[in-house]
Amino acid sequence: MWNRCRRVLTVLLPAFALPLIAAPAIAGGETQVVRDIPEFEAVYELRRNNTRAAHLTRRLSCEADECRFESEGQTVGIIDLVLRGRITEWTSFRLDGERGLQPREYYYRQRARGGNNEYVRLFFNPGTGQVSSRGDDRWEREVEGEAMDELLSQLRLMLAVRAGETRMEFSVVDSDGELDRYRFAVVGTETVSTPAGEFEAVKVERRGGSRRRITTMWFALELEYMPIIVRHERVDRETYTATLQELKQAP
Repeated sequence: MWNRCRRVLTVLLPAFALPLIAAPAIAGGETQVVRDIPEFEAVYELRRNNTRAAHLTRRLSCEADECRFESEGQTVGIIDLVLRGRITEWTSFRLDGERGLQPREYYYRQRARGGNNEYVRLFFNPGTGQVSSRGDDRWEREVEGEAMDELLSQLRLMLAVRAGETRMEFSVVDSDGELDRYRFAVVGTETVSTPAGEFEAVKVERRGGSRRRITTMWFALELEYMPIIVRHERVDRETYTATLQELKQAP
């Protein structure tokens, strides 16, 4: 169950982005300049069906064109009594005026009862296309084209939605060195209520994979298209929903 919680935690898109910096969003083969996005910190609650499962805090800090995006997830309530799990994750990247988001380093650490632990450390060299791992598995490979880590891909998707793209596809480097193709499509707009307020939101679905697994995300227009709800449904089994609880401006 904890691994399924992790999937929803890591699919959450960034609630904060580039402080007073403009960067191109590259989607559909075209480069489009996006507006500045302020720096934020946000708190989410993850529920498994109707039961509180985890608490998630995300924040971004930048100095000039060097940025670090962090995520902390912790089980809560009954789930915490059973599993006692914690996820620490961060990605560092550079903003390039011509090439957009350039990954540098990715860190992932999962600790949970029952020995359900995991450690991932990836290093990117966009100049050579070389990616290496120094985590639980050690490997090195060359990657052609635009590729990034799981966490940075979430920021990449947010910028594409802000740029007005309706279909998005890009590559993510997995912990074992394999490339996963991520496909998303905008399916409409809806008014959505959260503990942080009511917002008009763009609804996006992740395409591909099993038809019995559906991932849906809502991006709030007035919050610079930050994600306010992420829902992962396993049809006729269970639903995990991460909802924005509180939004803070970073210090």
